[in-house]
Amino acid sequence: MLKFNKALLLSSMTLAGSALACGPDFPMMLSSDRAQTFAVLTEPVFLVEVQALASAVPDFSAVSAKPDAVVFEDSYDYQNDKWLSATEQAEQQLLTKEQALLVKQMRQSATAQQALAAGEALPAELRFYTAGAVAFTQKDYGQAIQLFRQVLALAEDQQQQRRSWALYSLGRALLKQKVSEQNDQNQTTEVSALYSQLQQEVAAGLADPLQLAVASLGEQAKLAKQQGDWAGAIGLYAAQSRWSESGRASLLWLSKELAAMPDQELMPLVQVPAVAALLSRYLMTQFSALSYLEPEQLQRLLVVLNQVPDIQLKNATQLATVAYQQGQFALVEQLLPHLDQTVLAFSLQAKMALKAGDTAKAAEFYAKASKSFTPLAKQADVAVQQDYYSKPSIAELQQQQYCRVQAEQGILELSRGDYLQAITLLTAAGMEYWQDTAYIAERVLTLDELISFTALHPVTAVPEKAQWHYFGDTPVEVLLHHLTARRLMRAGEYQQAQAYFVEPELKQLAKRYQQHAEKAASSWTDNAKAQALFEQAKLAREHGLELLGFELAPDYQVFYGQFEPYEFDAKTPALPAAELQRLNSSGSTYSNRFHYRQLAAELSAQAAGLLPQNSQAFAATLCYSTKWLLIRQPKLAKGFYQQYLQQGPYVSWGTEFGQHCPEPDFVAAKQRQYDNWKQQLRLSARPFKLPIYAAAVLALVGLGYLFWRRRTQKQGRPS
Repeated sequence: MLKFNKALLLSSMTLAGSALACGPDFPMMLSSDRAQTFAVLTEPVFLVEVQALASAVPDFSAVSAKPDAVVFEDSYDYQNDKWLSATEQAEQQLLTKEQALLVKQMRQSATAQQALAAGEALPAELRFYTAGAVAFTQKDYGQAIQLFRQVLALAEDQQQQRRSWALYSLGRALLKQKVSEQNDQNQTTEVSALYSQLQQEVAAGLADPLQLAVASLGEQAKLAKQQGDWAGAIGLYAAQSRWSESGRASLLWLSKELAAMPDQELMPLVQVPAVAALLSRYLMTQFSALSYLEPEQLQRLLVVLNQVPDIQLKNATQLATVAYQQGQFALVEQLLPHLDQTVLAFSLQAKMALKAGDTAKAAEFYAKASKSFTPLAKQADVAVQQDYYSKPSIAELQQQQYCRVQAEQGILELSRGDYLQAITLLTAAGMEYWQDTAYIAERVLTLDELISFTALHPVTAVPEKAQWHYFGDTPVEVLLHHLTARRLMRAGEYQQAQAYFVEPELKQLAKRYQQHAEKAASSWTDNAKAQALFEQAKLAREHGLELLGFELAPDYQVFYGQFEPYEFDAKTPALPAAELQRLNSSGSTYSNRFHYRQLAAELSAQAAGLLPQNSQAFAATLCYSTKWLLIRQPKLAKGFYQQYLQQGPYVSWGTEFGQHCPEPDFVAAKQRQYDNWKQQLRLSARPFKLPIYAAAVLALVGLGYLFWRRRTQKQGRPS
């Protein structure tokens, strides 16, 4: 048996470390603070953890997955400023207009007899059930019971619309009658049987648009608790939580009720395994809130649970988790041999191995944790939430946990120097950890390694244009291909880069960029080179983020350039030498944000260097170099402006230099260059004007003499 160090636990409250919850509370990048990533055990999710406490219940998923399945929930009608009950919606939408009108009239009746008369034209099941509902509302439970039984007594094919409603409502009416008449245990047994029958029939295919089978689990749990059956209540509420938020909320209320009990009442209850299991899960999943809001209660409950060895052993994983959250690593060590074979247990052991510096052992436990997830949790296509306000499903929560384990193992492999394994794990972790994936792809892998890795992740589905960046629902494969394309563009591998751009428009832009770059390198004349350089500069400035931008620093294409993460004043931990060497060889030539703007400005300035300084094009290209840097890099912009002032010509738009720039006139620049050459030739020849004239005269005389001599010789020859 374990010996519980009570003093150690009591003193641990001041050492409790912060825990990061799943989802948006994760750090922006796990790789940016690896010590924190390895040290923090993310707080488990209550809804996921209590699934282990659920009773065996029928599976309702097949019913809800039917193509014609319709489910209604209470909602608010903003147009008419009122709440709509699920029952009201179902009665209006699942019936014909005539039937819906009659049912509405029946609902407005004062007695069941009046309702029966108003619904004479309705099918028997609708008539009997609605009249029973009226009786229930009027608290005439005997009449309601009789009418609900009449629905259930109909032929099977005549009660399909209201059978699930009648089974559930009959149970409620019997309970109400039991309360009012203090009936015996037999009635409670009948109610529980009705609810069980409802659950079985819905699981077998009975329509249940109001999700009454799920609600009946909560009703059964309430009955169990009223009878003092805490284990039965916990099991049923946990089963209900699989399908409804109500079950999770009920378990939280049960946990809080237990936590508020004085020790003399609580101690007998925690001897019940289900109670101890619920309470220990409550503590580890609500640790952050409890340690802040109710530290004394948290401390007391931990003492209660840990002072009984049998409870401690049976809940070793949960109590070890709380001990780890507190920083009580000695207690964790005591409990390690008794942990179960769950994801949480393996993750906890991985953390302890990392704390001990055994990275190989940690990687082994991370791998075991990954294998412990269900196949559904490992699927990348688990249905996502339909709207912002809806709560994630259990499958989504489990997938988040799976991705977190994969990501942490990926960061571990990164630190160990296995870069390909690291990016493989992080890619599998999905969009939540894309920035860590991008860090390895953009800065750690060599270009050849990245190309080989990207080839293993082909794009199978092309999203809409609006979703081609981090803010959209973009597959990781698309982001990876775009990152690879931009890295190839920055390396000058323009032709190869085009194959990795998913968007046809980007392919065309990359092709144009390549053409301008090649023309600038191969043109024979300076004017043609300058024109190509300027066109290349404009593409870099206008489409640099999409064509050349870094996914992370300095450009943050990951946020489409709309957001730059806040840099905290914290010391960056030393990176492994091999990783640091790769970082130094893959960084940007420019350290400023939107580095492609400086690239564009320098390309335009290169174009200016090939143009006549007294041309409009010279001034215009320097104007663009100034304009593109004027706001973010004014010192560099001023340098281009000074170059214009020292070398350029007067232009009419000079007062707006760097703010409004005309297009460079390369045709005029070409003519200007030709005129400059002629003028330069004239100026060079002016000091030698007379000798040149004399030489010209002598040359003409000489030519004349030669012509005369040749003609004379020809005339003197005999015929």
